[in-house]
Amino acid sequence: MMADGPLGHSALAGIRVLDFTRYQQGPYATVLLSDMGAEVVKVEEPGGEPGRANGRGPDGFSAYFEAHNRGKQSITFDLRIEDARAAVRRLIPHFDVVVENFRPGVMERWGLGYEDLQALRPDIILASGSSWGRSGPWAERPGYDHVGQALSGVMVEQGGGPGRPPHALIGGFADQIGAMLLAYGVACALVVREREGIGQHVDVSLISAMTAVQAMPITRFLRTGEQRGFEERRAATYTHYECADGRYVAIAANTQAFWERLCEAIERPELREDPRFRGPFDREANKAALVAVFEAQFRTRPAAHWLERMTAADVPNAPVLDYAGLAEHPQFWANGYLQEIETPNLGRMRVPGPAVHMSATPSRVQGGGPELGQHTESVLLAAGFSWAEIQTLRESGATRTV
Repeated sequence: MMADGPLGHSALAGIRVLDFTRYQQGPYATVLLSDMGAEVVKVEEPGGEPGRANGRGPDGFSAYFEAHNRGKQSITFDLRIEDARAAVRRLIPHFDVVVENFRPGVMERWGLGYEDLQALRPDIILASGSSWGRSGPWAERPGYDHVGQALSGVMVEQGGGPGRPPHALIGGFADQIGAMLLAYGVACALVVREREGIGQHVDVSLISAMTAVQAMPITRFLRTGEQRGFEERRAATYTHYECADGRYVAIAANTQAFWERLCEAIERPELREDPRFRGPFDREANKAALVAVFEAQFRTRPAAHWLERMTAADVPNAPVLDYAGLAEHPQFWANGYLQEIETPNLGRMRVPGPAVHMSATPSRVQGGGPELGQHTESVLLAAGFSWAEIQTLRESGATRTV
């Protein structure tokens, strides 16, 4: 399926990415590049990258692998073998970007560090996803999402602040934010290459991502020394409430005008003139009292009643959905945030669509996850390898799949 914008292609069409990443942070970064039109060739070890086995069902479906590797090609190399490393070095001039998320030093030991790659293609872009960054005393330590969250302060923040039990965010949160920033870094490096004619080494770590996503509370702490921690109800008018049918509705009445409309919508107009709640500072000072009023009021009617009234009053609101509710909600389908795709190995699938829309160069899902080693021969042939060379690589074990 071709992109349907006026230019007939996606933003990164023609950009080739050699993807050495595994698990989540790096693989989702390259999914984002694929959605923008890049050709992503995933380099896997014999047996496949570990993410393939995560939650794999009898039909071969792994949500973990599909979510983080859709729209890619797959080639296999046993990088412990010199023939495989030599073949990779021959591929480098044919690619614009190399992405990896090994522990710092691994690519260098294979002769595939940034300086090595630069010697093969001077304007190459190397993007590295790490746990702790490439400098400092923790640089070479192993790490994954959960320990990245731990060091970043977010678990204490989410748990309610210092002195309270820590609470992790949804699994893979640091990975996903790190992936988005790594893809952002690649896009910026491509702009620099277009303008200046140079490549560069891009690095994003799990803790850099978690520092970025906590910019406001960390900025406050660095100035005041105060870490407030997560509050279940940030404000009485910026939270969610249970209704008579056990469903929850969320409200975000964060201006005086929305407050006044909310009072009408929930059939309590007299609250507007209650001196405890009249202005925003009054409502903050008497938050517990207002929460109690709202909790009692929302429980008098089912969620649909309140959602209809608040929508009619133009008060920001939404039902609190689970994934089943999300999958049925028309807003996600209307914007392509959920899509159906055809895959050769798993049939028709519903998947999350691209989050970024572009009017002239639309993004699109380029397909499902690849079969292991599915594209090894075609990628090597396109890079100028002969059939005899491909056979030699196969016989040496350099491209074996198991």
